[in-house]
Amino acid sequence: MTWEWKIGDPVDDATGGSMEAENWGHGDEDDENMDDEIGYKDPRPEQYGKKAWDLYMDFREEEALRYINMALDLDDSHAGNWNRKAIILEAMNNYRQSERCYNRSLELSPSNLVHDNKARMLYDWASQLLEESKKLPNGLDMLDEANNTLTRAIEALPGEGSEEDINKYLKLRDSINFYIDYERRYLNNLETLGKYKMNELFTITGRNHYRDVKITRGMPLRLVREPDNEFDPDAIAVYAGDSKAGYVANNDYTKHELTSLASQLKDEIPDIAQGEYLLYLERYAEVQFAIGRIIK
Repeated sequence: MTWEWKIGDPVDDATGGSMEAENWGHGDEDDENMDDEIGYKDPRPEQYGKKAWDLYMDFREEEALRYINMALDLDDSHAGNWNRKAIILEAMNNYRQSERCYNRSLELSPSNLVHDNKARMLYDWASQLLEESKKLPNGLDMLDEANNTLTRAIEALPGEGSEEDINKYLKLRDSINFYIDYERRYLNNLETLGKYKMNELFTITGRNHYRDVKITRGMPLRLVREPDNEFDPDAIAVYAGDSKAGYVANNDYTKHELTSLASQLKDEIPDIAQGEYLLYLERYAEVQFAIGRIIK
């Protein structure tokens, strides 16, 4: 995602033109004494800030950060340079420090422009947290962080003076809340499976071949051994009523890790066993399992 960042109206270079970094030193003692002259303003914070921005625009963020830090070391009350530093830090994915810099800029000089910049950064951060949560075994904590970050983004918007579309923020909030509920359902289902022993649970595979047979949570099932099955002598068919709904999974690629293989169950159950459909365990593309349990 690429934002069109804004830094405000440029301030004219006090020297009338650009200066090379090596010429921006403190100078001799006479130059240093100029600070005492009435009305003198050190031009270097603005010069370093402009140099930092040019480097940022050239995708040289590390160098840009060095120059903006030099500028702020000389004048830490320069709101525009705090805004620039915040933008540079976001480009380096340092969102937390970026937010602090925006807060400092707004503390020094509140402006709609910086409020919008901060809101966009927080929106981007929340979006990234949402995507990263999907890669974790349990993404709830990160989703909560995404939700809190987006709340700060919405609060940062300056209202009528904002150029941002509030609707995109509200849509992201809806997405985050959806995935929070989605994750909670998954974790609750895992907790349900944990109440049973592995040899009580099985994964139903082959559902794509039996889509017309509907199975719902709590539905009675029958497990029927098929020792004469030409493809797998350990095969156990799963029936819902009189219709075949699939088979008990018999390899590690098609079963959930908390359930047993058909080859592990075949000697523990009679030729026909009773069961029930427990639940459909789903978490993105990696986890999609229909799971039943044996009623002994």
